[in-house]
Amino acid sequence: MVPAADHRALEYLVFSQRAETSMDIQAWAAQAIRFFGTRLETSSYNDRIVLVPAARARAERRLTARARTDEDLTLADAAEVRAGGGGLAALARRCPTVWRVVREADPDPLALRLAAILASVLLGPIVDPAGPDIFGVKTARERLSGEWPATPDR
Repeated sequence: MVPAADHRALEYLVFSQRAETSMDIQAWAAQAIRFFGTRLETSSYNDRIVLVPAARARAERRLTARARTDEDLTLADAAEVRAGGGGLAALARRCPTVWRVVREADPDPLALRLAAILASVLLGPIVDPAGPDIFGVKTARERLSGEWPATPDR
């Protein structure tokens, strides 16, 4: 695993159709437990959330929200071209907000899990700037099925 620095290439961007930039832990937690077998809890840090996947140790991941930028759309467009189409970049254009989920390593299955949970509630695509790749919840879940590391979570 490569240690992740806090820069754009080692994060997931989750586009949100909602304009709010505050964490709605209750709504997210209900979705997380129902569809991802993961408990979400508040953290003592304002920009972090605690994930507790089934049979896994607690872990925190940092996330922030902000208004969507032209740079975000350019990244989504580039990812869509790389993927050969699909329409997710058009969906990103309808999203006024972007949530940034920071990875602690690459790969970081817990960050991907959190991005998938958010995308399932916020109804927007996920962009991995490292690719760039653009994908939805279904693809994120498929990636998660084979990406759990053999080493303990941080």
